[in-house]
Amino acid sequence: MTTFRENLLINKIDYKINNHSSLDEWFSEVLDISLDKLDVGDVARAIRQDLFLAEVLPRAEVILRQEPLAGADYDGQLISSIASLDNNEARSVLPTLLRISSFLNELDQSDFYNQIVKDIEKIDKLSHA
Repeated sequence: MTTFRENLLINKIDYKINNHSSLDEWFSEVLDISLDKLDVGDVARAIRQDLFLAEVLPRAEVILRQEPLAGADYDGQLISSIASLDNNEARSVLPTLLRISSFLNELDQSDFYNQIVKDIEKIDKLSHA
């Protein structure tokens, strides 16, 4: 699997490392980690930042299938990050989003917090946009 650096090069994006913000610091830390090795917190953050969604969302799917309520900071963080996508971002990753939505809707949600259920509903709507 590729890294963020390789994706930047493939897409001819000139990124210069600077540590002027916590986002820059984080990105420089994960720049050379294989995307399939990113942890749940890094995947959630990459999704919220709209970073190479087509490459990152499959990693999110793998994590969710192993642990549906995955999160680094709180239960359901990864679901929440996916639910934060807007319609334009969702369109670019519809096949993966449809698989994630289908999987999440098959789960018994009776023990999920209300917000997680709402986020799953939002993902379902995004996957059908």
